[in-house]
Amino acid sequence: MKKNNTEEKLEIHFTKDLKDKERATFETGIKLGALYHILCGIPINTNENVIKSIENGIEQAISCQPYVKSVKINLRRENLKGIKENEYDYDEISGKTIEADLVVQFKNIEVKAKIKWINELEYPLMYISELKVLEK
Repeated sequence: MKKNNTEEKLEIHFTKDLKDKERATFETGIKLGALYHILCGIPINTNENVIKSIENGIEQAISCQPYVKSVKINLRRENLKGIKENEYDYDEISGKTIEADLVVQFKNIEVKAKIKWINELEYPLMYISELKVLEK
């Protein structure tokens, strides 16, 4: 595969012994972290239009990053507060709310990753669900 000028400019900043699988997983981690931390703290309510616009907007934003093939966000509606008790009462997105599927491709390496709240851990786990080499 012929390298373009941008790839050559980028490669000089990475250690020479970095393998494509390692770089692909590194790139995936960046996207997962960005996605999670962009979403956390956004004010939200149970209005379906509000929820969908946040899901779609963040999907579009993350899809602009290098190597992203696809991203799907599902904000878990059952974890959102439904009733405002006063004018200052609102909910915000947290790790319990975020579910996401991400596909990143670096060269011929495809990484599928997820963000999902794991009840047993009480933690929003970011993990690689599949790593494969694509045919050239």
